[in-house]
Parts: sequence; C-alpha cells; structure tokens
Amino acid sequence: MKIIYSLILSLVLTHSNAQQLTVGDFHEGGIIFYLDSNDGGLIVDISDLPNPSPIGNTSLDSILSRWGNYATHVPGTSAQGVGNGELNTQNFISFYPTGNYAAHQCYFSNKAGYSDWFLPSKEELEEVFLHKILIDSMAIIYGGHAFDDFATLYPYWSSTESPSTTDFRYAYAVYPDGLSLLRSKILEYKVRAIRTFSGNTNINNTIQNSNNKKLFKIINMMGQETNIKMNTPLIYIFDDGSTEKKVIIK
Repeated sequence: MKIIYSLILSLVLTHSNAQQLTVGDFHEGGIIFYLDSNDGGLIVDISDLPNPSPIGNTSLDSILSRWGNYATHVPGTSAQGVGNGELNTQNFISFYPTGNYAAHQCYFSNKAGYSDWFLPSKEELEEVFLHKILIDSMAIIYGGHAFDDFATLYPYWSSTESPSTTDFRYAYAVYPDGLSLLRSKILEYKVRAIRTFSGNTNINNTIQNSNNKKLFKIINMMGQETNIKMNTPLIYIFDDGSTEKKVIIK
C-alpha cells in the first residue's frame, strides 16, 4: 500500500511541477533565481558576458568591463532593490547610448535569442548569489559555467550607482559570497546579465514528453549528484535537457 501511495504522490507532484516554475529551473535562456507573486520573476544568464573591446589584450581583460566614467553621475541608476535593475540599465543606456561598459554588455546581449537582458541591481545580484550553488550546477548542465570559474577574486558589477548626492566615483559590486562594496567605476569587474519573465509562458509540460526521454542524472538541492532518496526533494535531469522536481514519499 505504501509503494502504491508513493508512486501516486510522485506522479501528482511531477505533474504539478511541470506546470509551476521554481527557483533553479532552466527557463527562457537562463536559471530562475527569483519568483514574484504573479508567477513571473527573474532569470540569470548561465555564463558571464565577455568584453568585445577590452582595454588590454590579455584573456583576463576580455572577460572584464568597467561600470562607467570616473566621477560622472548617471541619473536614475541609484536604485538598489529587486525590480530596479532594468530601469537602472535603461537610464544608463539613455545617458550612454553607445559605449563599452557593463550595462552595454547586458543591454545589447541576445543570448539564447532574447534581447531584453539587463545589468542587475545591487539587491538582484545579492539574490542571485543566495542561490549560487544551485545556479552554478544548473548552469554547467546547460552549457554555461560557475560564477567562480574565471577571475575568481573579482566581483560582479551591479547597475546601482552610489547613493551619494555629492560623490559619484563609485557603484556597487557584489562578490559571489554575497558581499557588496562600493567600488570605483573605472575598475574592471565581471558581468552577468539577467532578464524578467512573465507567468504562465512557455512552460514545458514534461508529462507529455515523459515517454520520449531518458534520465540523465539526479541532483539534490545543493547541486550534488545523488541517487533516489525517499522523502527528499530532488531534481531529475533528462537527456533532452528538461528537468523535474520530485519528492517520493514513503
């Protein structure tokens, strides 16, 4: 009786998860790291954005960008909260229509066929790093890389300028461990873009395709490969790139 109950509950949870996205899902070109109350949220790219015109000619220069000009105030870029990165980026681009700064790398990106990427705000980037282990593991599975794979001592630029009304030399950079610091805008740091998504759009129904795919691996919520475990939420990854979150209760 317990075995039958476990099987039924597993199928019910799988069907439910096929319809509802959660943090850590690969969706619309990236990994979901934030969900809002309308079944939408924020997605982070699976890899850093390179600098197409680096100042130097080393491999390190090619993956780092500046925030902006030294001591130049960019109006409308001081918002720190979740939901402000897109407007910060748009205001930056209005001020600098062309250039080679971190916001430009995101704004002009067309990764995964999407053209609405932007540079995350300070708190959006902090939210990304709250889920760093899970995002890293999923990014690698889908052909990206971990946040610490390149330039390990370097932070990531946010789109948030210093809140000061008199000193405009700084913007917030965030390290993968979650530490946020005001740093000189002319320093070169890493860039990882994010984008928004709306609820109930392009959600794959994994139940319909379940007979045409094979299990590739199982990972736990820390991104570590594991075997099937009862009463434990696990992520099942299939050979077609789809994923399912399951809890088999015994």
